[in-house]
This record gives sequence, structure tokens and C-alpha cells, in this order.
Amino acid sequence: MNYTVIPKSIVNFQTGNSKPVDIYVWATIKCCSNHETNISHVTEEKLSLLTGLDERTIRRVIKRLKDASCLTVQTTVKEDADRGFIKRNSYYIKPANKDYFFLDNSFFKRNYPAKIAGFLLLLKSVCLNNTDTIQWRNSQIAKSIGLSRNTTTALIKECLQLGLIKQIAKGYELTVDCFINSSVKKTNAGIYKEICDFCKVKGITAPKWDKRAMSVLLTKYNAIGLSRTEPISITYQLDKRCKNLPEKVSLPYFIKILDMQEQYNAVIEQVEQNKLDKEEFRGFAF
Repeated sequence: MNYTVIPKSIVNFQTGNSKPVDIYVWATIKCCSNHETNISHVTEEKLSLLTGLDERTIRRVIKRLKDASCLTVQTTVKEDADRGFIKRNSYYIKPANKDYFFLDNSFFKRNYPAKIAGFLLLLKSVCLNNTDTIQWRNSQIAKSIGLSRNTTTALIKECLQLGLIKQIAKGYELTVDCFINSSVKKTNAGIYKEICDFCKVKGITAPKWDKRAMSVLLTKYNAIGLSRTEPISITYQLDKRCKNLPEKVSLPYFIKILDMQEQYNAVIEQVEQNKLDKEEFRGFAF
């Protein structure tokens, strides 16, 4: 897979002051896991290369994660012709069944400092559903992700300086392009992400996921990976039709811009009719 599933419950990890670093190492182990067995045999040497942390620090992090029951570690001893007997760890991470987000694996190649990478994952965990937006003050963010206010404020400042987040009215927005919204995958996620990326370029908050609106958009715009210069791409059409945008937008707003209001109205009417039919059925005397 080219993405890793990250549960939002990482905010509850009880590993102490080094929580952001620990979460990034944990996420890296998860990225290197077999997606069917959820078991990883990644070596400490490889984790060191991937995270930029020395092996001694990696061992300390793994101990904290193990002690906090964030993962299960099984250690085996193998004989090596050159190095004699060496210890190897295998890791098991319980799969997430709800409240998670998809992380594009390119995230692990960005060379972000470990504490910043882990902090970004914590921030994503408290974003509004299916957006990259946090509408909280620093004190509320700190409480939600389990870090002190001072630590949170310092890390937010560093992320702002690095251009990884930006300040908006009543909060922040993540500008990292590695987060895939958790409502959908593949084509759905691709089209929705194009709309969100378009909004980011325009400097406004991305619209919330709307299942009905997306079902209409996908009847016409269902190809991903196209150049923005391709007339059949949704980005091309948005560039052409949306020179200026209001401060707040929704997916139904883009449906109107893209001249798909008739199809959308039909979907809404059908939904309302289904509700009426259901109510009539409930009231029918048997």
C-alpha cells in the first residue's frame, strides 16, 4: 500500500514528554508493517535511517512504546556469522477499526525532524473530520493531544516557521499534502483532494466531506492524476470558473459553479422522497 492508516487515538499515548518523537517512530514501524498481519520486522538500524534518530534513542523509544502498551514487541536471538548472536525485534500494532486517517507514505521521506513529524500527526488527529483544519486555541489543542501548553505553543511556532501549518481565523490549517481524508479512498479521495488543494491555493478552508455532493461530482469528474491543464480535470474547470471564492465554501457550492445543480437537486429530492416513504411505511397498520 502507498498509505498508512493512523488511528486518532495516538493522542492518548502515555509515553511522557517525548510523545511526538515516540509517535513518529511508532508510525514509521506501522508504515513498515505487513498490512495483512500488522507485524513489522523493521530493524533498529532501518528505523534510525528513516527517522533520523540514533539507534540508542530508537531503543529508548521502543521501550516507552512497549511500556505504554502502544505496541507488542517480540525479541528473538539469531546467530550472525560476522557479528555473533544478535537480537531482532518483531512488532505488532493492533489495527484501527474506527476514527483514523490515511497518511501518504511520502510523508516518511520528507526528512522532517522526528518531533515535528510526530506533532503533525497529533495535529491531524484533532482536525475537524475530513479536513486539515483545527478551530481551537493553543490551550485547547494542548489539552486534546496530551502535551503541555508551552510545548504545544513552541511546536506550533516551529511548524509555522517551516510552513507546515498556517494560521487561520480561530485556529490553524495543516498545509502538508500527505494527508488523505478518511471518508474515502482512491478515486473519491483523489477528486476530493483536488478540491481541497484548490481551496488551499486560494487561501481558504477546504469544504467538509459531503457524501451526496461527492456522488454527484463523481458522475462527471472521476479521473485522477490528470494534469491541471486537461479540460476534463476538475482542477482545470475550477481554475477556469472560480477566479474568486467566498471565505467559506462547501461542496454544494462547487456543484453550482460546475453547472451540476440539476443533478444535485434530483439527488436531494430522492433522499427526501425516501424519507417520506420510510415514514409512511412505519405508519402502515399491519
